[in-house]
Amino acid sequence: MNLQELFDYKNQLMKDLLTNETIVKLIDEDASLETAKSLAYNVVFPAEYIPYTAEHGKVFICFDVDIQKSLNKTFLLPTIKIWVFSHSSKLRLPEGGIRVDALCSEIAKTINGSRYYGLGQLDLESVARYAPLTDWVGKVMTFNATDFSKVYNPKTPIPKNRRLGE
Repeated sequence: MNLQELFDYKNQLMKDLLTNETIVKLIDEDASLETAKSLAYNVVFPAEYIPYTAEHGKVFICFDVDIQKSLNKTFLLPTIKIWVFSHSSKLRLPEGGIRVDALCSEIAKTINGSRYYGLGQLDLESVARYAPLTDWVGKVMTFNATDFSKVYNPKTPIPKNRRLGE
């Protein structure tokens, strides 16, 4: 794995989230699949981000990718973390239940077992409570993958535009 896969994982996850009508509606009842792209970098972030000026009545999803460890020189173990949190005013769903729980359930249905992240299937490891601010309630989901580790090859020629020894 070179670090390009980190971008690829995040781009795939943004796509998976914003092309799922149930997830889009749970984030914003007024949004549709046609307007879902406007949620990116407003309430759906490809980084752990808590807006300091978060308005009441919003729901956020943030996600990031970490390399927890190298299994050996052949494999790395990337971890995808997804933070789902809601202001308390948006917590209860009109039909009953908790919005954050419904979002976590739908996210798990969408990506757990996916083959778009690493080798094999993406595996849900945990879902834990997360309370980023007063009056905000959330969960953090952890998914594990396995990917190839691309080892440095000293025989690869150094590009001519590098300034070595200067």
